[in-house]
Amino acid sequence: MNQEERRIISLLILLLGLTMLAIGIAANQINYIFDFIKKIFEASIAGLP
Repeated sequence: MNQEERRIISLLILLLGLTMLAIGIAANQINYIFDFIKKIFEASIAGLP
């Protein structure tokens, strides 16, 4: 794959991610995502000395 093809694929992936984020915000699912991220970081921080 050349550089132009890689850019197009990366832009499509970026647009997909932004679309899913917008759908999550519109569907009021963003609080679930924040709680999930908080739980992940709590477990990560608990393991630190």
